[in-house]
Amino acid sequence: MSEDLTISGIHHKKVKVEVIVADVSASIVASGQLTVPPPKPDIASILDTQAQVSITRVSVVSGTVVIQGNAVVDITYVSTAPSQPVHFFEGTLSLFGSVNVPGVFPGMIPEVVVTSVFATSRLINPRTVEVNVLVSVRVKVLREQVLPIVTEVPKTIVVPTVTVPVVPVIQRRVVTVERAVLQGEAQTIAIGTISIPPDKPGVSDIVRTSAAGSVTRTNVLRGKVVVDGVVSTRTLYVALSPSQPVFSVDGAIRFSVIVDLPGVEAGMFAFAAVQIEAVDTTIVNSRTLRIRAVVKVSVVVTVEKDLSLVTGIGALPPSLVPITQDFLVEEIVGHVQDDSTITVQVVVPTTLPGIGRVIQSFAQARITKILVLDGVIIVQGTLRITILFSELPSQRVFATVETVPFSVTLRIAGAVPTFFGTAEVSVVRVVAVPVQPRVANVRVTLRGWGMVTRIDTVPTIVDIRSHGAGQIPPGTTIPPGGAMPPGSTVPPGTGIPGGSGELPGPPVQSSGQSQTSSGSRVHIVQIGDTLFRIAQRYGTTVTAIVQANSISDPNRIDIGDTLVIP
Repeated sequence: MSEDLTISGIHHKKVKVEVIVADVSASIVASGQLTVPPPKPDIASILDTQAQVSITRVSVVSGTVVIQGNAVVDITYVSTAPSQPVHFFEGTLSLFGSVNVPGVFPGMIPEVVVTSVFATSRLINPRTVEVNVLVSVRVKVLREQVLPIVTEVPKTIVVPTVTVPVVPVIQRRVVTVERAVLQGEAQTIAIGTISIPPDKPGVSDIVRTSAAGSVTRTNVLRGKVVVDGVVSTRTLYVALSPSQPVFSVDGAIRFSVIVDLPGVEAGMFAFAAVQIEAVDTTIVNSRTLRIRAVVKVSVVVTVEKDLSLVTGIGALPPSLVPITQDFLVEEIVGHVQDDSTITVQVVVPTTLPGIGRVIQSFAQARITKILVLDGVIIVQGTLRITILFSELPSQRVFATVETVPFSVTLRIAGAVPTFFGTAEVSVVRVVAVPVQPRVANVRVTLRGWGMVTRIDTVPTIVDIRSHGAGQIPPGTTIPPGGAMPPGSTVPPGTGIPGGSGELPGPPVQSSGQSQTSSGSRVHIVQIGDTLFRIAQRYGTTVTAIVQANSISDPNRIDIGDTLVIP
């Protein structure tokens, strides 16, 4: 919320800003061993490993962001029992990692976004699997500050002892900022039926059903957000036939959920994410399946608004001096979501039989690089493609895995290489078609989301100080930042903080640095400053600054504070 104030005739607005302290990409790993639960049979070979990650807690300690969560791992395998060839089980691994982020302290605001999940496994023995889940994250740390910016300068400024007529020439810069307004979540159950197509045999038993959710529409209304989406399912089943081969069938179930968010208004932007918490499949009859999915929808409502900053005031008399501080702004250049399709060839190694029939195909995407170029953001990474297939005529099930590079181009007008890009890539659809006994063409549809921002330092007028009309010698040059020459005086009560009539001795530079009469360095805290950044700038340590200024809480330094730099 903003509050309008009038101080000495100058109109201010208190603007709450979230100053970016750090923005880094990192990887954390969940690893451990999973055991096949009874009464599942032993493992002969692993066909596929998938994982879904949820972040449960993020905390900030000095210099570190700690991330905790869970990884639910799905293992599909060929059993040692000839009569029960394909099975599935799941297990949960704890996710714990720390990301080194210099300059952060408790009390700052962490934001963690999972950009990709990549799971691998290795068979230890017939009932034990070693699993590694590589989780790529973007970690952003913010610090909340309140900035009293000047919004308007009237034609007459009144100070306690003098009235100064002015015709100010105001220079402004308009920046677009995004601020999270509210967050919320809601749960719903998506239920639907899937029919087995005529070209596939009926169902005898279910091996597993995997599901992924996607948002098709968000509608922000007063006090709520309506989210429509689709749960895409893929069911692996044992056929109702004498040889009981394994087949797969796809389906789609639509859902709609209302997330109550008092305070939101129509026209605001809502970002919605879907997580499938559970999925259950029952056999209605040999050609009909009933699928029930528990869907959790998380919503963040944001407002993109233009903030008009006063960056300069001309035509002021010498008795009035603008005070400038740097305003660190993360301005949104643009964001986009788009689908793209790549086609690759997968070759079955000679250690496996040729492809008789494709059962299922899927892929995992891992982002390795994000590039911002002129007008585009390019996301590069690797795809691990898995094809489940059967040998003919035996119907034995095998899996072949191949890792290939991918590149997704997202067009964002105004993007340039010096800006910052963030992105996510998810796999929407995978279709594998055999073209030779050992070669399959695989089409992978990728959904890319990208956003480009720029971080800019905007010198902003935060106040205008009066040094007393008529008290400044003719020809005196007022230094940047509003300080006066040492020893200059004005009548008591002319607007100088403290009211002593003594003007500040050392000139305050716009960078926030000054020099005391004893030769010690002094720093005026600016927007975006942290003790870590200040220590780096002056070649000292946080501890030394804390001790020199008797700072009780290193995270609590305020704009305008004067710090002695040892």
